[in-house]
Amino acid sequence: MAISLSLYDFFAHLVPGSVFLIAIMYGFQETWMKSPAFTTFTTAQLIGLGLVAYVLGYLIDPLGNRWYRFFRKNTPKFGLSEEAAVALQKNHPNIVINPRAMSWYVLLAYIKRQNLPMAQEIERFNVTHIMLRGISFSLISLAGVCCFKIFTASPAWPQALLSLVCMGAAYLLMQEAIKFRIWFYQSIYQSVIALELKPEQLPVGYRK
Repeated sequence: MAISLSLYDFFAHLVPGSVFLIAIMYGFQETWMKSPAFTTFTTAQLIGLGLVAYVLGYLIDPLGNRWYRFFRKNTPKFGLSEEAAVALQKNHPNIVINPRAMSWYVLLAYIKRQNLPMAQEIERFNVTHIMLRGISFSLISLAGVCCFKIFTASPAWPQALLSLVCMGAAYLLMQEAIKFRIWFYQSIYQSVIALELKPEQLPVGYRK
């Protein structure tokens, strides 16, 4: 379980925090590049930057969540969990899912009690979602830095081009984050169904 938590922290916080740290350093590159301490990075400095990126990943996570909700402002009242349930029922009409009857985290807790490895596999989708939305927010922050530099840099077109690339990448990554979030909810419902499924309900058998 300790390994699983460390991987969760790495993907969900360290990677987005690193991208956000790059955005900060890029914004103040004229200052820190002149410092003799940053002409070459030592092992201690790299470890320190990693710790800073890790903390930044935690700090920007609420902002990344708000950025994610900006893309999902037209989501149904009960969120993507309901949207995922509707999509799953369309593909499997014989399955009845009521996402409003019980919260998804209660269902996930039930799966953890019944089958912990299965729950850990499900949480990979959520880890990827958090990581992608964090990177997306960091990239849009970097795009903002580039927009500011357009007025100070000469020539300005490289900054404008980099800003457009960052905005495009941020949009695409957020779309991927939404997709992984839907898969996360669907995997919860599918796993609960699989745990409660009886052998006679399986659509597979032998000819007599």
